[in-house]
Amino acid sequence: MTEFEFELTPFFHKARRGRQGVVGAFGDVTVEAEYRKRSIKTASRQLDVRMQGERLPGAIYRTIGPGRPTLRNATLAVDGQAVRLDFNARGIRNAARALRLTYQDRSYEYAVTGFDKGAVLRGPGTVVSLTRRKSVTGPGMSTVGAVAGEADPIGIALAILFEEVDTIELTTSGAASHALNRILNPRANETPSE
Repeated sequence: MTEFEFELTPFFHKARRGRQGVVGAFGDVTVEAEYRKRSIKTASRQLDVRMQGERLPGAIYRTIGPGRPTLRNATLAVDGQAVRLDFNARGIRNAARALRLTYQDRSYEYAVTGFDKGAVLRGPGTVVSLTRRKSVTGPGMSTVGAVAGEADPIGIALAILFEEVDTIELTTSGAASHALNRILNPRANETPSE
């Protein structure tokens, strides 16, 4: 059984932002969100979140829309292999709304613990807990992670990747807020990734 903790500190650049740090024996890790304009006519943008590490598999999360990368219109690949994303948009509690990820023959569950507080990823023999706190090195929120059980590189990569994705829809309050926002500001081309 392996247990260790790590911290990812925020960084900000012109067209990207993210977090970086050392994740135990997996070495230096960076997760960053970059923004690229996709269409001048519709003003929709392809948003990419990339996770890279010395000894972790690379992951890329893509979504289309304004603002931060969200769970809508999303695709995810780890080491070039597609990851299936499912969540119960009608769940009442945060646990019922958890994001289920399927990568090859492995299943993971990513549950948000509270709005902008953190999350827990559970997978085969591993649990990765993430919490956020004010960064001591500058502006933004740092992520403090704890790995319990097997140090599964896929699970760790997935947990870290979602630190730069807007997962508010996985919370009950976030779902209510999003539903109200969609009523007030509908976008015809937006569909959930189910």
